[in-house]
Amino acid sequence: MLKDIFRFQGQAWRPSFCLTCVLVAFTLFSNDTFGMRGFTAENAVTQKEYETTFQKLVSVERCQHKLRYLTEEPHLAGTENSRKIAEYLRDEFQAYGLKVQVYEYKVYLPYPLEVRVELVSPTQYVAVGKEASWEWDKDSYETEIVAGYNAYSPDGDVTADLVYVNKGLPEDYQTLSEYGISVNGKICIARYGGSYRGVKAKVAGDNGAIGLILYSDPIDDGYMRGDVYPRGPWRSADAIQRGTVKYIFQHASDPLTPGWAATEDAERIPISEATDLPKIPVAPLAYRDAEPLLKALAGPNVPSEWQGGLPFAYHIGPGPAKVRLKVRCEHSTRPIYNVIATLEGTEYPDQWVILGNHHDAWVYGAADPGSGTTALLEVAQSLGELAKSGMRPKRSIIFAAWDAEEFGILGSTEWVEELKATLQQKAIAYLNVDMAATGKRFYVSAIPSLRGLIREVTQSVIDPETLKPIYEIWKTRQGKAIPQVGNLGSGSDHSPFIGHAGIPAVSMGFSGPYGVYHAMQDNFYWMQHFGDPTFQYQAAMARIWGTLALQLANADILPFDYETYATDLMTPLKLLQNSGSKSKIAEGVGKLDALLTEWQQAADSLHKELSKYLAAGNLSAAGEINQRLYQLERKLTTEAGLPLRPWFKHLIYAPGLNTGYAAIIFPGVLDALAHGDDAAVHAEIDKLIIAFTQMVRGINEIRRIL
Repeated sequence: MLKDIFRFQGQAWRPSFCLTCVLVAFTLFSNDTFGMRGFTAENAVTQKEYETTFQKLVSVERCQHKLRYLTEEPHLAGTENSRKIAEYLRDEFQAYGLKVQVYEYKVYLPYPLEVRVELVSPTQYVAVGKEASWEWDKDSYETEIVAGYNAYSPDGDVTADLVYVNKGLPEDYQTLSEYGISVNGKICIARYGGSYRGVKAKVAGDNGAIGLILYSDPIDDGYMRGDVYPRGPWRSADAIQRGTVKYIFQHASDPLTPGWAATEDAERIPISEATDLPKIPVAPLAYRDAEPLLKALAGPNVPSEWQGGLPFAYHIGPGPAKVRLKVRCEHSTRPIYNVIATLEGTEYPDQWVILGNHHDAWVYGAADPGSGTTALLEVAQSLGELAKSGMRPKRSIIFAAWDAEEFGILGSTEWVEELKATLQQKAIAYLNVDMAATGKRFYVSAIPSLRGLIREVTQSVIDPETLKPIYEIWKTRQGKAIPQVGNLGSGSDHSPFIGHAGIPAVSMGFSGPYGVYHAMQDNFYWMQHFGDPTFQYQAAMARIWGTLALQLANADILPFDYETYATDLMTPLKLLQNSGSKSKIAEGVGKLDALLTEWQQAADSLHKELSKYLAAGNLSAAGEINQRLYQLERKLTTEAGLPLRPWFKHLIYAPGLNTGYAAIIFPGVLDALAHGDDAAVHAEIDKLIIAFTQMVRGINEIRRIL
């Protein structure tokens, strides 16, 4: 049997004792071949051969080679080096036999001219604001490394007493109020963590602060966690976490073209009218530079949970530490480049499975995003080799390398905004990998209809270290009978697809000890010594990613599970009922509960009927069934969008206003409840009732076709 299955294009497979061979044998026998989700028994055999051959082609050595090239120079979005990376990606995709198109946009990308943080009393200290050079590390001497700054901070020069605000969350300011401490007219210093940095900037400004300093505390990702770079994977005292403070929880568009593509001739609003930018200057510090500032604070000792890892007792202030914060940037519109490569499908070329990763980095970006770019190229190269040999997917697979993600998910968003109507007609799903590997722990967030498929795919890919299915390792680490999949918020390139266009999405990777996030030290040395020294986990990510894409691209009936979707929403719906006065929302939630039960029952019946349909092997209606299946997610969107942030169209999932990255469920209702707007609460529940009704109707229409 092995000989027959692996005699491909005249070339016999020759076994040898290696990881690839273990992988090949494992994928053959790990699942019931004839029970593959979405395939007839006959086509499942062909699909398994396709997947196994693909996984065998994925090369660890090629992953290492690609990452070394990608990390040779800093490549901040909008720079010449970033353009060179885009050209490299274009040339690589073309060499794999793919059709390539480069989309250029002009977006607002501010670069720092001066970032100064200075303790002016009771002693003097001027923050260094850049990482140290290491004698043995040529990368640390690169002159094109951008200074530590927070993109989209407004210009400003302010001097005031300093106040420590812990992580700068709304509840932290409530604690300060209980201490009788106001930050009005003060400069705040907050440690990273707990929420997206743009949320911290907004909350500080809303509380009257005139400036914000962000720093990485060693208790979170420095020496309190273990050895620091270059001895270990954690953040050294000089490593700065750069990052955008754009309000991505409002929208992910270019700030000057909110809701439409930033093409050459696009209309642009003035910077002063942008709704997604902070109002106060913000700057990041390494903990080496934060230490003198925090040490100079007096006032009350902090609550125990606010104490960080620097070697002294933290105080809140205000004062006697007085700080000057100055930010001055060059505010320009600059070109960015999305590289889009297509492996055209044989039967349904106008149905697209999209794989995406961003290619811009704050500095070298070995983990973020280089490991993901490496995996994307490896999937493309391996599938391209198979296509040249005659094995092609039924649906088109698109490989998207986005630009300017680090500034606020700009590249992918501009593309989605430009092609929104086309994508809503053609896109089956969007599969995102940002960081493919910073360790060995698999993680994934996804829309509920794709969670079962992800679990099945991870059963057919082996873990490089244990030689067990990744599914089994994932399950064991979670301590769950069935490993849990997270909800999709924001923070990466899946956001415009699910949040703005209603396209089913997945975001995944392997995680581990990672203290060099957005720092100069996220380089090839770090990856080679700490993140993924053997490059096996970048290869494993490529195998998962490509196998998932192939299943969606070749399925006889697309494997969306809308029964699980309904089931997963039942608990959040009960929590919603308890989140406000029952008299205000009980009637509406009761209607939603009844509709959700109807949705679940209809989807359960559809699942059983589709299983019988596949078993019968007559696929005459498959085209219409599939088109209706992949359009179902759009029924959970509204063109008007969420009232407080209309760019977000999805009624079920959005990033939280006070989390920025993490998802909240039923965001329109929760936003309205948080603002005490009863009329808006009822209006948002009515929108959900319409969406749930449309979902039930859409599922039953597919059943009638059967």
